[in-house]
Amino acid sequence: MVRLTVEKSKLVSRWLAVGVLFAAVIIPQIATAATPSTVTLSSDSQVSYWSGTVTSGGPRRPEVPECTNVSCDKFKLNISLPGSVLAKSGGVQVAIRFINGTPDDNLQLAVYNQNNQRVASSTAAVGTAQGVLLRFSPNLRGAYWVYVVDGIAYGDSAPSPSISYEGVTRVQYDPAAQPARQLLPDLQALPQTNVTFGPPFEIFDDPVPAGSTCHQSEIDEGAQVCLRFDQNFANRGEGAVDIRFDVPVGLNPVDGQTIPVVQRIYNSTGGYSDRAAGNVVWHAIHHHWHFQNFAQSNLWATDSNGNRTGSTPVTAGNKNGFCLATTNIDPNYWGQPGLGSDDYPAPDCLQPYATSGGYNHFKMGLATGWSDEYNWFLPDQYVEVSNVPNGDYILDTTVDPTHRLTQSNTTNDCGSVRVRLSNMGTANPQAALLGTGPACGY
Repeated sequence: MVRLTVEKSKLVSRWLAVGVLFAAVIIPQIATAATPSTVTLSSDSQVSYWSGTVTSGGPRRPEVPECTNVSCDKFKLNISLPGSVLAKSGGVQVAIRFINGTPDDNLQLAVYNQNNQRVASSTAAVGTAQGVLLRFSPNLRGAYWVYVVDGIAYGDSAPSPSISYEGVTRVQYDPAAQPARQLLPDLQALPQTNVTFGPPFEIFDDPVPAGSTCHQSEIDEGAQVCLRFDQNFANRGEGAVDIRFDVPVGLNPVDGQTIPVVQRIYNSTGGYSDRAAGNVVWHAIHHHWHFQNFAQSNLWATDSNGNRTGSTPVTAGNKNGFCLATTNIDPNYWGQPGLGSDDYPAPDCLQPYATSGGYNHFKMGLATGWSDEYNWFLPDQYVEVSNVPNGDYILDTTVDPTHRLTQSNTTNDCGSVRVRLSNMGTANPQAALLGTGPACGY
């Protein structure tokens, strides 16, 4: 899959000042229509793909609120499924993912029926994908118009003038009700795509001193030389990761303040249960709540055969918190059964989904088939390596290292990559990603 390597727009410090999601700078371009422009979905075994390009100077569509002031690509979906399918539990999935773009870019998704009524939308302001599920009903048959909406990541003023995407539609059934069971998530650490000394750039008002590989906040923690990397985690379980917490209305949190959370676990036969799952912590640098201790990375020495040596890592990273969200579709789920809708859009940790009883209610999570990535240039994406010599190493990354979440499988929570460090001890250290590393069974 062709993907953005710098794709986590939850970086931009001015997000908090944004009042609208659908805003764009108008730069004249020639529009490219979706190809094909129409698909008829008539079977639950059918998987249909389309592609297109949204340009900032493309057509406006006054009849569609999302497309009045910005460009939209238009695609027609005819649903002609048999009654035996529509009587089941599930729906018709419509999803898109970017082919190219920058952290300042965003595409959103809106679906309208033949009566020009919006029936679904996916408006995450951060990430490289959107997805909805049109739930089965006897009235689902008919024509639908899918609009891919030009956007920008939380109000940045310089989006790309052209963003290509690909789309998919297919039937997605809900997990079978029987045997009765909890629909548990299964978190997996995905391999890093970037390992670097940067340097990073100022984000969230966290400067980078000239010549440094570290943010100032990391230097304040004692870091001198920062080996930087992505952390990327997917959910491949039957159920979503669903984290809920309540914040008193009017609370002005201070850095490091914590609030207890629960993990909501859904049942195959309906309903759910909540269980305590640790805390969220307020990160003043990021200006939002993070699910505490969600990930940790460690650097291990290797022998001449590439195996780990020693009983402890050469250097250990911090246990990082995440503003957990469905930012990317896991490549293993593109066009495949099981992909959930984008029910946990980024950045949910910035704003409550509801308010009642004197509390703001928040949720964050990760739907089945989606992943969440924190890029190397974000604060806290590092291990300190000022005393690490040249050589080949294994970089391990573990999701939920303190085991606060209930999962169907915890044996795949850790993944690793091989890293080569050179020019260590100089003003120009170098890091090279050599490929996927060995299993983490140590």
